Amino acid sequence: MKRFLLPILALISFSGCASITVTPPLELALDRTRTYRMPFEKVWTRAVDWYADHNVIIEKIEKPSGLLTAKYLLKVGDRDLNCGRIEASGIDGELYIEKYGRLNVTVRAVNDNETKVNVNLFGEYKLQALDAWDHRVVTATGRCVSAGTLENNILSYIERQN
Repeated sequence: MKRFLLPILALISFSGCASITVTPPLELALDRTRTYRMPFEKVWTRAVDWYADHNVIIEKIEKPSGLLTAKYLLKVGDRDLNCGRIEASGIDGELYIEKYGRLNVTVRAVNDNETKVNVNLFGEYKLQALDAWDHRVVTATGRCVSAGTLENNILSYIERQN
């Protein structure tokens, strides 16, 4: 009897442990860059305005180098970042996932009437769940790739501002 009970108890204890499996995202070829038929000053102002109009605090604003970076990680959703396929088993309740991105924009004069803008979003996720067996908190972090939505939003904003 002991010979049969021990493997069954071992199977039950292992099946109750939380397991998180992540299939990493594939990097997509995205349109991150556009060249506008506008002078640098006009494009620079529009890029800075995007940050202001979207309540994104600027960390670095270096006009000579054309660099704008966001001060904080931006909390974004599935439409902005692809974190791959995340599957969980042996958890109690829902898997809680937050996605954050780092944003930088460069604005560079090509000539007097043309300006090139490059937008980059780099992401990561943080997840949390409760183990179904002992209710301990299980956490994990990982890398996400941009889905291109935010880049397109910023580039389109710069293009259509009057």
